[in-house]
Amino acid sequence: MMRLVRAGRRAFTGNADVLADDEHRAQVTDYFADLARPFGLAPVAGLSGHSYGEMAGALVAEVVPATEPVDLLVLAFSIHDVWPGRATATYLSHLCPGTPMSFALCDQGSASPFTGLRVMRDYGVRRALLVVVEQASLPYESTAATPLEHRGVAMLYEDGTGSRVTDVRQYPDVAPEAVPGSALLAVAELSAGHPGVRVVLSDSLAAVWPDRPDHTRAQAGQPTTGVWWHLAEAQEGSVLVGDYDPELRYLCFAVVAAS
Repeated sequence: MMRLVRAGRRAFTGNADVLADDEHRAQVTDYFADLARPFGLAPVAGLSGHSYGEMAGALVAEVVPATEPVDLLVLAFSIHDVWPGRATATYLSHLCPGTPMSFALCDQGSASPFTGLRVMRDYGVRRALLVVVEQASLPYESTAATPLEHRGVAMLYEDGTGSRVTDVRQYPDVAPEAVPGSALLAVAELSAGHPGVRVVLSDSLAAVWPDRPDHTRAQAGQPTTGVWWHLAEAQEGSVLVGDYDPELRYLCFAVVAAS
């Protein structure tokens, strides 16, 4: 199984460096305006936000030494970034030691990072990198809640070495009223054999599975990186993370257990 050997996390401030280029800013503004117009959405007055290429590039440099080439890179995100014309996963493959095969996972909400772990496991590679990113701006008017901060988490996994091993479970189309029962069973099964496991729930999961004083609740306002932010912080022991996407109704869990 894949074992987590190194993780890094970072919050980013301001806007992407690429937005300092007036020509690029104008082109991207027009691009998003064209996309939003058929839906009756107006573009925002001033384009802001962050580039996942810039965010993830910094995390790759922090987490992956040149002496540890990566075979597979998975980029997981939900909200699009401010450089829609770039194939970001391919760009990151160019930056990452080993020039790995790369995937981008989106349109799954907060389930994307969990799917990324499954992709890494199923490909059976020697070394894989999972990068989870979210930026806090939308280029058009929307009632959708955006993250509070630009944040990213990178996790380097290896096959057969290191201190932790990951198991993943995903449940599609789970209604809110069915979450408590499904979550209770999943946590019990994944915790078996891991005494003292630390359970970290996303804010959205804790909202529909309340009254869990023995569990850690991730910060609100970071729907994609919330639980992974906690996982990157944990250095010892076993950690079980759980998330629920109320819009797409995905219920997901992963356990990273001490050997």
